[in-house]
Amino acid sequence: MAFQTLGIETSCDETAVAVLEADEQGCRLLGEALATRPEEHAALGGIVPELTVRQHLELLPRLTAEAQKKSGSVTVSGVGATAGPGLAPALLVGLSYGKALAWAQKNPFYAINHLEGHLFSPFVSHGKWPEYPHVALIVSGGHTLLVEASGPQERRILGTTRDDAAGEAFDKLARMVGLGYPGGAALEREARAGCAGKISLPRPMKGSEGCDFSFSGLKNAARLLLEKSPNLAVAGTARSDFCAEVQAAITECLVDRSARALAKTEISTFTVSGGVSANQGILAALKRMSEERGVKFLTATGGWNTDNASMIAAVTARRILDRQPSNWSADADPRWSVAC
Repeated sequence: MAFQTLGIETSCDETAVAVLEADEQGCRLLGEALATRPEEHAALGGIVPELTVRQHLELLPRLTAEAQKKSGSVTVSGVGATAGPGLAPALLVGLSYGKALAWAQKNPFYAINHLEGHLFSPFVSHGKWPEYPHVALIVSGGHTLLVEASGPQERRILGTTRDDAAGEAFDKLARMVGLGYPGGAALEREARAGCAGKISLPRPMKGSEGCDFSFSGLKNAARLLLEKSPNLAVAGTARSDFCAEVQAAITECLVDRSARALAKTEISTFTVSGGVSANQGILAALKRMSEERGVKFLTATGGWNTDNASMIAAVTARRILDRQPSNWSADADPRWSVAC
């Protein structure tokens, strides 16, 4: 029989609440409410934890009411909230709010790993539960890693970034050339008007052993190039060519590391999720690589690819279906690993 769950996401600067309906066959989103204030963080050059805490405290009650109104469901069978990884102060707000809401409604409560939500999103955004085994690339502003998921609770990390995440590199390089912060999407748009190869930037870790990533060297090389040729940061052909080279460099690194992970595991299903998966150039390159290898390719649709509460509600529903116990004593864990 179908039931509803409520998910809460506050791992970083986005405040989100979602209500989802689920049964053994799959799930569907009933209602979601999301809010963020990028202009406040942009004015300060990045994410400020104190601002995120204030935002979450202010917005969670309103967004909960909004999501429940959209879904037509005031009563749910379980509540889940992101407990990590993420910014500790932001996580604590959502976790405490979720526990209070579940307690008041006499519902079970589940602390959910944000990255497990991203692992679910390429499947649940299409209304179905995850298939196993699969290799997953999670690529965002805070995370870049490859995960082998052999079963619901059998996951190992094949490779992760040794320094910066891919999304962080996009955002910081976009800011260096005057495209604002966060600027990953703006850099992708600018890249479409440019030509990669007019200038040269490194492809860190490409062709190396293992499946790890590194983007700090690329970012530093780009910074030195901009200091030497400041015209690259001025609107025009030169800046477009610079952005195209950045886009090409990050894309090649992601494709190379993902191909190595698939070759290592010989798994025939590959998924991509996280905010950077909204980059159409990167998505097309990863899909092309998968097709060339005869691998099934899945990616999250719509708003499921970025940070969202729908994926948290979906993992919560799966916990209930699998008859897992509540974990009321769970605390926020900013470095919670998805491996298990």
